Amino acid sequence: MENAAVSISSPQPPSATSSDEYPVVPSRALPWHKARRQWIPKTIARWVFGKPLAPDEQEWAQVTDALWQGDAAMDNVVAWMFESNPGQRKKQFDQALLQGIESVTDAPAELKAFFHHIDQDPEWLDRDLMEKGIRSSHFAGDVAFYVLRDMALMGGYAYFNTLNQALAMTGALSKKTSLRLGETGKWLNDVTEPEGLERFGEGFITTIRVRMVHALVRRNLNNKPQWQHAKWGLPINQMDMLATYLAFGPVTLMGVRMFGVPVTPGQSKAVMHMWRYVGWLLGLDEQWLALTERDGLRKLYHTFLTHNEPDDKIRYLGEALRNEPLTRYLPELERRPKAASRKRRYLYHKHISNSALILGPLQRKQLGISSLALPWYPLISAPFRLGWHLYHRMRGPAARALFAQRCREQQVRLLDSYFEGAEKDIIKPDIDHPAHVG
Repeated sequence: MENAAVSISSPQPPSATSSDEYPVVPSRALPWHKARRQWIPKTIARWVFGKPLAPDEQEWAQVTDALWQGDAAMDNVVAWMFESNPGQRKKQFDQALLQGIESVTDAPAELKAFFHHIDQDPEWLDRDLMEKGIRSSHFAGDVAFYVLRDMALMGGYAYFNTLNQALAMTGALSKKTSLRLGETGKWLNDVTEPEGLERFGEGFITTIRVRMVHALVRRNLNNKPQWQHAKWGLPINQMDMLATYLAFGPVTLMGVRMFGVPVTPGQSKAVMHMWRYVGWLLGLDEQWLALTERDGLRKLYHTFLTHNEPDDKIRYLGEALRNEPLTRYLPELERRPKAASRKRRYLYHKHISNSALILGPLQRKQLGISSLALPWYPLISAPFRLGWHLYHRMRGPAARALFAQRCREQQVRLLDSYFEGAEKDIIKPDIDHPAHVG
């Protein structure tokens, strides 16, 4: 079932009531005469991406329109919640999510419509292929985290800088960086747990909770005078959600290869299928869900063209992420402070070296990263990691399964260091957070 099957509309800027009243493209997007430039020869681009890299005029119109589009299905639920007694209605939503819509007595039409939508698999979903994608994602081990933290997140602050506006208004500039990383890691581990994306699996439930938070933030920021619609469009719009979602599929697959993790065509297909379903659950329209790696990377480039508003938030967020390892919780070295200090300094330089792999001189300056930083860790470790993976993968199915299990254990252990012994969970908005519901 496609999102359009639910008859609803997304939040709009306070001065408008329909997308027809948005003739102006937000200034965050490059003008068409720049967006259309083909930086890669078309022959090469077709071989790599299947099409020319730059969007055509129709594609660009769809991209800029999406800057005004939210998540209609969840936005409708949030609008219903705030009509009366949002706290009580949020409890009804949570009950339907955890126990099924049938458990809610006299469930309102808005809840029924939403859960009827997400409770049915889209026609294209192949659950066997999706589970293969989940298993395939385990082979990356802690490298998947390096790619997401040091490339997608650090690079995203600079290359996809408009996303920083919503982050700043939700308290990301003051919130402890390790906790934000932990919350993202918790969700990622949930969706990549075997059967985690079954209807009542932890990954499914966590993803819908994240979707709700996004819709609550969108509603709140959309009505704040500080939110500059002419510059940024709608808060957490379809393009912003697309850029975030693509970081977990094609960007991760491309990135882990750079660290020496081999990915077969079959694994790539399965992982992309898994993330296509996760993107659907997160509220992305069908047209933006990537079918293949190269389709996803091309779509990512199109979202990149809508981030033309850099400001000083890039440096605030970049420096906070850069310095995070210096205070990281290391339970195994808790009684050895000198060893813990040395380990933290090593992690600090290691993460910077990973980021150096993708950052240009301008992005380094914006993020507060030395122009002399070299990608020593990925360059040194990649050949050894490649050999290690090939050795285990050639030893037969049992050895491969055991190796995947050990890689998965790396991912789980890594999460512990970000919660500092506290309960692992995704964001729980406090009273000052835009997603708080009383």
